[in-house]
Amino acid sequence: MARNAVTRSRARFRRETPEDRRRQLGEAALRCIVKHGNAGVSVRQIAAEAGVTQGLITHHFGEINELVAYAFDIMSDGVLQAITRAVEEAEPAPQKRLDAFIEASFSPILFDRDVLGVWVVFWGLILHSPRMSVSQQGEYSDYVTTVQGLIGDLAAAEGFSIGDIRLTSVAFTALLDGLWLAWCLNPSAFKPQEGVQLCRNWIEGLRRGAYA
Repeated sequence: MARNAVTRSRARFRRETPEDRRRQLGEAALRCIVKHGNAGVSVRQIAAEAGVTQGLITHHFGEINELVAYAFDIMSDGVLQAITRAVEEAEPAPQKRLDAFIEASFSPILFDRDVLGVWVVFWGLILHSPRMSVSQQGEYSDYVTTVQGLIGDLAAAEGFSIGDIRLTSVAFTALLDGLWLAWCLNPSAFKPQEGVQLCRNWIEGLRRGAYA
């Protein structure tokens, strides 16, 4: 019992690594943006949310744009990882994997209006922050690459051809993004399950050569 108590004590007082602290600050920045929108992009507010001094933010990130870009990376990586996990847990057939991707894309992971509020702030910063622009380009590239792999596997398994797999993946990504934005702006426009069916219909059109 004494040994267990010592182990718990050591765990409780484990020194945080710099990456642990950066992660905590990034998550605090996300919470501030959810609560306050653009006004949440503030060293003072983020420091208060994280329970640290403003100097600690400067120490780890140098400037606020670097912290906000890091927060963007946390959010976008988390979303893609959650969707990828759903694909990995699906049956191995390409059709099942693509369908899992579509269903995850319309799940509460993404269909949450708080997520829109965060993205609106990020979109505004992308126009003026090179660091944010780089993060967005990386996030978009990773997403399109994932879509390209899923659609390419489906085409290979079912024996249909696609003229330009990259542009096809960009088009399907645009469909997903457009439906997500339309729902966030007006949740009564359609139900998430109807969005899933629209995407399935688009894939069926792809099978038949409608977008060649």
